[in-house]
Amino acid sequence: MEMLEEELIPWAKETFGWDDETEEYEEEWTFQQDSAPSHRAKETRAWLRENVLDFINNKEWPPYSPDLNSLDYAIWGYLEAKACEKPHKLINSLKKAIKKAWDEMPDEMVARVVDSWPIP
Repeated sequence: MEMLEEELIPWAKETFGWDDETEEYEEEWTFQQDSAPSHRAKETRAWLRENVLDFINNKEWPPYSPDLNSLDYAIWGYLEAKACEKPHKLINSLKKAIKKAWDEMPDEMVARVVDSWPIP
């Protein structure tokens, strides 16, 4: 829960606007995770129900997560190819390469991925 409390909520408040008076977001948003075991944990789901207005429950996820998340079917492959062009002996080297690949990812590529995402 620490990561969600320290990262997700501050990010959401900044990204979607938070009104301290009404204690509501200025824009609607939906939180979605993949089906990793920690994401399906009862404690995680209970925290989300209490702290996130709208999230996709794991029972609503399709069996194949790329059907729901454009990161899964396009962006991670791009990042892996770019970041792993050369082998990394240290985890910090890999982390830096991933961050560099993310920062250099063309906005046009992301737009194409989103635009090509099938809408049911």
